[in-house]
Amino acid sequence: MPLFFRKRKPSEEARKRLEYQMCLAKEAGADDILDISKCELSEIPFGAFATCKVLQKKVLIVHTNHLTSLLPKSCSLLSLITIKVLDLHDNQLTALPEDIGQLTALQVLNVERNQVTYLPRSIGNLTQLQTLNVKDNKLKELPDTIGELRSLRTLDVSGNEIRRLPQMLAHVRTLETLCLDASSMVYPPQEVCSAGPEAIQQFLCKESGLEYYPPSQYLLPVLEQDGAETSQDSPDGPTDRFSREEVEWQNRFADYEKRKEQKMLEKLEFERRLELGQREHAQLLQQSSSQKDEILQTVKEEQSRLEQGLSERQRHLEEDRQRLQEQLKQTEQNISNRIQKLLQDNQRQKKTSEILKSLENERIRMEQLMSITQEETENLRRREIASAMQQMLTESCKNRFIQMAYESQRQSLVQQACSSMAEMDERFQQILSWQQMDQNKAISQILQESAMQKAAFEALQVKKDLMHRQIRNQIKLIETELLQLTQLELKRKSLDTEAGLQHEILRRVQKLLDATRVQPELLKPPQGEVPGALEPTAPEELPESVRPSAPPPHPDRSTSAPAARGRQ
Repeated sequence: MPLFFRKRKPSEEARKRLEYQMCLAKEAGADDILDISKCELSEIPFGAFATCKVLQKKVLIVHTNHLTSLLPKSCSLLSLITIKVLDLHDNQLTALPEDIGQLTALQVLNVERNQVTYLPRSIGNLTQLQTLNVKDNKLKELPDTIGELRSLRTLDVSGNEIRRLPQMLAHVRTLETLCLDASSMVYPPQEVCSAGPEAIQQFLCKESGLEYYPPSQYLLPVLEQDGAETSQDSPDGPTDRFSREEVEWQNRFADYEKRKEQKMLEKLEFERRLELGQREHAQLLQQSSSQKDEILQTVKEEQSRLEQGLSERQRHLEEDRQRLQEQLKQTEQNISNRIQKLLQDNQRQKKTSEILKSLENERIRMEQLMSITQEETENLRRREIASAMQQMLTESCKNRFIQMAYESQRQSLVQQACSSMAEMDERFQQILSWQQMDQNKAISQILQESAMQKAAFEALQVKKDLMHRQIRNQIKLIETELLQLTQLELKRKSLDTEAGLQHEILRRVQKLLDATRVQPELLKPPQGEVPGALEPTAPEELPESVRPSAPPPHPDRSTSAPAARGRQ
C-alpha cells in the first residue's frame, strides 16, 4: 500500500445517496439498519458513528466502498458498541482495528473481498459472534484466540493463503459450517478437510485431547433477553431459536432489499415522468413559438420553486444534523472535561509536595546565584581598578623616560653647539693668519656670521625652552587627566548607568589622542633651519593610550614665535 495517496472524491450521485441514507436513518420510526454502501467512501464519516451511538443502530452496512481503515482518527470504536451485524465486504481494508474485541454485541462480521493480512488477537473477545466471513483476503494464519469464539457457527476462510488451522479451533464446539481451500491445506490434511467441518472438528479434538460432540448439543450465548427462558426449557430449543433468528434476519434483509428496490422504482418513475414532461415541453415549444416566453417563465418559476423546496429541505436536514452533532460534541466535551478535571485534581494533589520542594530548591539556587553574581561584580571592579592603577604607573614611568631622554638630548645639543663654535673660532684665527690682506673683509664676515650664529643660538635656546615648557605642561596635563580618570573610576558607582561612564572615559581618551596628533605639527622646525643640526632627535614613539596631549594655547606663544623668526 502506498504511504501517500490522494483520497478519492465521491461523485455527486454518491454524495446524494449518502445524504439520503443518513436522513433516512434519522427519521422517526426508522429501522435499526444504517446502509451507507456504494457511496464511494474512503473513510466512514463521523456522522455515521454518531448516528449509530445515539440511535442504537444494530446493523451497519458499508460494503462496496473504498475504505482502507475501519476507524478514522477522530472516532472511537465504542460508538459501534450496539452493532450486531457489520458488513464490510468489497472494500480495501488491510487490517481490522486492534480493539475490535470491544464490539461485544457483534454477531455477524463480513470482510469478504478485502486485503486483510491478519486478524487481531482481540477478536476472541467477540463471544456473541456467530458468522465470520474473511473470504478472498490475504490471511496466512488465524490467531489462537479464535478458539474463544464460543458462539461461532459459520467460518469462511477460503480464498486466502492459510495452510494450517489452529488447534484452539477445537474449543469452538458450536461450529457448523467451515469453508476453506482443502487442496492447499497442510494441517489438517487434505483428506480430512475434504470430508467436511465435522471431520475437521473431530481431527482437531483428537489432536487436542478433547472428546468431540456435535454442535447441536451445546447452548450458544443468548442474543436477546426475551428468549433466554425458552432456550433453557427443551433440548431442541437452541437449534430452533437460532433457526428462527436466522430466518428473522433473512426476512429483515429481504424487507430492506424490497424497500430499496421500491425506492429505486420510484426514482426511475420520477425520472421517466420528468423525461416525459421535458419531451412535452419541447413539443409545446416547437408547436407554439408565440407562447415561448410564457412557458419558459412558468417552467423557471416551477423549477425555482422545486429547487427552493429542495434546498429548504436540505437546509433543515443539515441544521438538524449539525444540531445533533453539536449536542454530541458538547456532551463528549463535557464528559472529557470532567474526566480531565478529575485527573488534573488528582495529579495536582500528588504533585503538591514536589512543587513545594522544587520551589524551595529554586529559591536556594537563586540565592546562590545572587551571591555568586555579587562576588563576581566585586572581583571585576577590583580587577578594573588594579588595571587602571597599573596603567597609570606605566604612563608615569613612560613620561619619566621621555623627560630623561629630552634632558640628555638637550645636553648633547648644547655640547654640539659649543664644539661647533670652538671649531669656527679656530677657523677664524687661521683665516686671520692666512689672509692678512683681506682682514677687513674677513672681520666683517666674521661679525656677520657671529651675529647670525647668535640669533640662531638664541632661537634654538628659545625653542628649547618652549619645548621644555611644553613637555612639562603635557606631563602635568597627563597627570591631571589620569587623576581625573582615577576619580571617575572610583566614582563609577555614583553614576546613573555604566554607559555614561564609558562615554566620558572615551571622550577624554579621544581628547588625549587629538592632542597627541596636534603635537607633531607644533614640534616641526621653522622654515630655513637645518634639520640635522638644530632639531632634537625624536623620542621613542608611545602608544596612543599614553601619548601626551597638547597643552592649551598660551598667549605668549603666538607672539614669541614670530619674534624669533624676525630676529633670525
